[in-house]
Amino acid sequence: MWRLLRLTVVLQYVYSVRIVNTRIPEVLQYGTKDAITLDCDYVLSNVTGLVIKWFYMDRSHQVYQWIPPHKPQALGILRNKLDLTYKVSQDPYTQYRALRILSPGTELTGNYTCVISTFLAEDERTRPMTIFVPETRFDMIQDRLQDGFLNIICSVEGVFPMPELVILAGNRPLNAKSSVKLIDGRYTALTTAVVKIDSLPPTVEILCDMQVPLANYFSRKRDIFYRDPPLSTQSLHPNTLTAPDKGVTNEATPTLVLASILMYYSLHIS
Repeated sequence: MWRLLRLTVVLQYVYSVRIVNTRIPEVLQYGTKDAITLDCDYVLSNVTGLVIKWFYMDRSHQVYQWIPPHKPQALGILRNKLDLTYKVSQDPYTQYRALRILSPGTELTGNYTCVISTFLAEDERTRPMTIFVPETRFDMIQDRLQDGFLNIICSVEGVFPMPELVILAGNRPLNAKSSVKLIDGRYTALTTAVVKIDSLPPTVEILCDMQVPLANYFSRKRDIFYRDPPLSTQSLHPNTLTAPDKGVTNEATPTLVLASILMYYSLHIS
């Protein structure tokens, strides 16, 4: 009899609260939604001491709390960002469990944890959310240097989260130097690779791959490099400067060339 009673108490403790599903958008493109919902669905066998909490990144950054039958509270980074009248159900013990975030911005990218607790038990789930901004500009140029080298410059602007740039000749990644800056909440990245022209095949495809790992996003620029360009092209353009795909405007070219020269000399000096 005593063992059965102990087993009953243990089962009540274990199953008094259990999260059955979390619905959090994994990747969302900035500006495509006026509002988003983060939901944490749970089942209860005991509502005594029920508290619903949400955290951003870790337990030190609480952003939401609801203790039925009181009104929910928005805290921290979500203060003034939530629709506190939003009800996900009509059940008095689950109706305010979800977060209705208004005008979500990139600053809200991160991990979200919902914690459901009673006096007897607690359960929690954590999932990431990335609010992604695609690039506003993506350029690649080739600069044939006078000492028999080719300088390949790849740049991207206006991206979030942080992008990664890789330059390839054919399918071979090239050694490159990169710089990344965060400007007004968006990333600008520049990568440059200097390669000896004689080491390249007569005709080779030059690629610049951009990845944003957190957003599962990929974009590519491509162009063809001719080790020995036609004489007519050489005579007209002794320093070959090409811009593939969308191209590089005259306004952007001096900036990229200056950056490439700086990167080129830093490579040789180092």
